[in-house]
Amino acid sequence: MPQKPGPETRPEAKLADAALRLLAKTPWQDLTLAAVARAAKLQLADLQQIAPSKPRLFGLILKRIGAAVAAQHRAGPGDIHDRMFEVALAWFGALAKHKKAVRSLYECLRRDPLSLVSARDGILEAAHWLMALAEADRGPALSLRALGFAAVLGHAVPAWLDDGPDLAKTMSRLDADLRHGESVMKRAPLVEDDD
Repeated sequence: MPQKPGPETRPEAKLADAALRLLAKTPWQDLTLAAVARAAKLQLADLQQIAPSKPRLFGLILKRIGAAVAAQHRAGPGDIHDRMFEVALAWFGALAKHKKAVRSLYECLRRDPLSLVSARDGILEAAHWLMALAEADRGPALSLRALGFAAVLGHAVPAWLDDGPDLAKTMSRLDADLRHGESVMKRAPLVEDDD
């Protein structure tokens, strides 16, 4: 009986890894699905079922990073703020070896907000997954909280890109934005305080 492909050899993983390699030297707007397929040693026709568009490819990249976080991260015993802070740091840790690609992607999406909007499903799914890893995926207004967490992560990206090895800027930004988000959510009528 043939063995199932491991995580590293699945087409989704190969595509995401190839895209990250190419993004280190090619702007997102210039990247084509055909180029990513070639770099991943796949046929372009194979992408129809797994990434028929660049927004879906962006989602695969986020899933790949999320899988790397899941392989290394376990939720600690702290309150929700601490757990969300730690999983956010783990996410940036998983991005560290792809910093050139992230910078390229960030610069493009910053100038092209419509591309960011088109990738919203993958972004929200990634936020939901990180919340699950932080054991913070319960309670009311979950989608609203995931949207807020995605915004927290996105707002911290420029600080991270400009940060040193101690991640002081990133941690300060994450802590401030998480606390602000918590304050806003506590005032929302559908959300109860939950530690």
